[in-house]
Amino acid sequence: MHEASLISGLIRQIESIAHPPPVRKKVVGVTLRIGPLCATDPDHLRDHFLLAAQGTIAEGAELNVETIDDPADPNAASVVLRSIEVEE
Repeated sequence: MHEASLISGLIRQIESIAHPPPVRKKVVGVTLRIGPLCATDPDHLRDHFLLAAQGTIAEGAELNVETIDDPADPNAASVVLRSIEVEE
């Protein structure tokens, strides 16, 4: 359930960035950064993203996950949206 709420919030964040009215752009790439204390792993997060993105502007987008190795990093317990790539 943890990943589902993370990804749901992520999809809303992506849509708010890439979907300013009246333009609707297709998201083709998403880069996240996850910390060692965020209680998920890249593969599990990727699976949830693929499911949650269905029917949204992020459907079919490639998800890149960067990892933070330092547990003392300020984002060690976070999933951070680093960037999105949109079709022009």
